[in-house]
Amino acid sequence: MASGVRAAQREATRQRIVQVAVELLIERGLAATTTVEVQRAGRFSRGALLHHFPTREAMLGATIRLLMERNEAAVRQAEAETPADLDRVERAIRVLCASMVRPAFVAELELWAAARTDPALREVLRREEKRARVDLYRVVGEVFGEDLSSSARYPMVASLTVQFLRGLAISDVLRGERRTTERLIADWVAVAQAILEGNNP
Repeated sequence: MASGVRAAQREATRQRIVQVAVELLIERGLAATTTVEVQRAGRFSRGALLHHFPTREAMLGATIRLLMERNEAAVRQAEAETPADLDRVERAIRVLCASMVRPAFVAELELWAAARTDPALREVLRREEKRARVDLYRVVGEVFGEDLSSSARYPMVASLTVQFLRGLAISDVLRGERRTTERLIADWVAVAQAILEGNNP
């Protein structure tokens, strides 16, 4: 009984550490998301933090799952806010665009960029992203809907849409021009519609 309580307490502490790390990552960026800052912000003991995450890389890797959960929640919110009478392909892409330019998604991309020159972080993220990828494409498929996602051409649209949205999220950080973003979204909607309709190889 006592061991079960202790195990639950340890898991609660671990989850809280990850939550604090995610908040720092979103609000202050990767450079500020150190084990020392997480320890200070969450008022954890050094021993408790290091018990769960002996390295910064391990801690950052653990943020991927929570970021993905927040990204999925953003998708559901965007679905509720996007007009239902739009063309189905356009609506799906606009829902995904609205959710994937939000802070949690951009924070995840920041981790990817940092991994380019950090082998330890890259290795941790590679493992976590394999799991996150399954959830990402599940969510994308749900947004497009079963009839569209059952098309033989859908995997191409889904893959290219994810890559488009990642690029859009990064470029929006610097550009931030709504008119240009809208034009890019409209262009991709037209391309995706053509692919699904069989007008492109």
